[in-house]
Amino acid sequence: MRYIITQTQLHTLIYKYLDEMFSNQDFRKEINPYVKDGNTWRIDMFDNEGRELMSYFWFGPGNSWDDDEDTPPHNGVGSLHIHHKIVDTLKKTFSIRESKVLDIVADWVSETLGADIDDIDIYPEK
Repeated sequence: MRYIITQTQLHTLIYKYLDEMFSNQDFRKEINPYVKDGNTWRIDMFDNEGRELMSYFWFGPGNSWDDDEDTPPHNGVGSLHIHHKIVDTLKKTFSIRESKVLDIVADWVSETLGADIDDIDIYPEK
């Protein structure tokens, strides 16, 4: 049976799903020791069962993460990596496209961590 729900209801349901999945708030921040200014770091997000299901990376303002002289300066880049199981589960449960799932999950992470997200990727299946 199919139900029609509003966009707000969809966001609320997915946010509640993610809130429950990560209710332990096991988010581990690690500063990149190879960057001198200390403004490049990552946060690994573990679910209630201890599985790492998302990672957020912040590359502070500067030229690039590889110090390439040809890369124009940026104001900081936030990158989110999401485990494919989260994306697949939400796609199938709500019959929505992958890009919509990624946008909603990115919004949740942005609100939860108070962080900017510029890039979203899916962990590949192994």
